[in-house]
Amino acid sequence: MTDASDVVIWSADVEEEVLDEALTDDLPLRLIKLDRLGLTRMGLHKIAAVQDRGFKVFADAKIAEIPDKVLEIAKLHLVHRPWMLNVMAGICSTGIWAHEDRKKVDGLKRFADLCQITGTRPCAVTVLTSKSEDMVLDEFNGRMPEEQVLFYADLLLEAGFTDMVCSPREARLIRDNEEFDALELNCPGIRLPGSGNDDQARVETPLAAIAAGVNRVVIGRDLTDGDLLANFRRVDANLNPDHQGSGL
Repeated sequence: MTDASDVVIWSADVEEEVLDEALTDDLPLRLIKLDRLGLTRMGLHKIAAVQDRGFKVFADAKIAEIPDKVLEIAKLHLVHRPWMLNVMAGICSTGIWAHEDRKKVDGLKRFADLCQITGTRPCAVTVLTSKSEDMVLDEFNGRMPEEQVLFYADLLLEAGFTDMVCSPREARLIRDNEEFDALELNCPGIRLPGSGNDDQARVETPLAAIAAGVNRVVIGRDLTDGDLLANFRRVDANLNPDHQGSGL
């Protein structure tokens, strides 16, 4: 049986007042994603404020800059000790993983090392789940999403990342390669049966994603729209069809 509290990340793209009201002691959701827009509005101090209430914050910063600026932006977030912080995998720079001159070390490695020092899980976004296969082919010069994600997975493993973001469709290929077992997969583009795709292109249900080897599923609208607790129970029921949910 899958414990939904361990694998469901709520993409909490809501107003601060709504977020504060939702985060009660009896909410079974424990993993909260706060994106760059939300943290810009609320302030980075919100990371620590939410974690002080017993939740783990995935700071979805999607940092994309030259290496030195990536580190400075990361430091601003890491002051508040998020559980996980991400960058765009495309910040890869030199492909050098060790050098006496740290400025020559790849930007991914420098970011991962900085996160590890502060006890934050370093994560990288590979190919956005909002992009269709045709768009990915155009952007990455003929590479399918699966090919590009595997390319990034190699880099992230070398750089010392613990986590990556991809779609559940690419997760299947990653889990077919034992070399990537050390990488934990956090997948957006998750929809309950019958839900629309909205702004996502490469989607799966929570159950199908976990079956594909995903460690955690990132869910926004299917949790946010309506009653949060009731929606969480629907997700839990999808994850545990043989047990009619975990009895939450």
